Amino acid sequence: MVEIYDDRVSIVSPGGVPKGITKENFGKRSIARNPIIADLLRRAHYIEKAGTGIGRMRELMEDAGLKEPEFQYDEFFEVSFLRASYYDNNYGTYDLSKKDNEKITKLNNTQTQIINLIRDNPSITQKEMSEIIGMALPTIRKNVQILKNKGILIREGATKKGIWIIK
Repeated sequence: MVEIYDDRVSIVSPGGVPKGITKENFGKRSIARNPIIADLLRRAHYIEKAGTGIGRMRELMEDAGLKEPEFQYDEFFEVSFLRASYYDNNYGTYDLSKKDNEKITKLNNTQTQIINLIRDNPSITQKEMSEIIGMALPTIRKNVQILKNKGILIREGATKKGIWIIK
């Protein structure tokens, strides 16, 4: 079962982990529940090789600037991929300890990369950002718009000859 929440995506499977897998060797050792089906899927090129999934999950989450996945296993096996909340990314969060509820701005990994590129080159285009970061142009445009809406980024001058200003 896949459960999608504002701050995480969780995948839950009944049955826990196979016998022989302990907390110490979890993610380092692999045991197929059904070796015949696993071998068939490997030969049909539906799976790469056994025992690489947990490590790849951890590596990909780190590369994306996100927290390591959380694993729970007892009668069920659950992995949760934590992510920044939609509301945090688009509206920020508020510090309730301050009288005026000062807004705290949180940036996701893509927005941070955009800001760093603009610091290095205020004349950079969104197309150039897309190529350097390796993300689709609409994704860059969406994140630039979020930065503008948060008041962090301003475009000054003509579309082609203008510059970006970081507030």
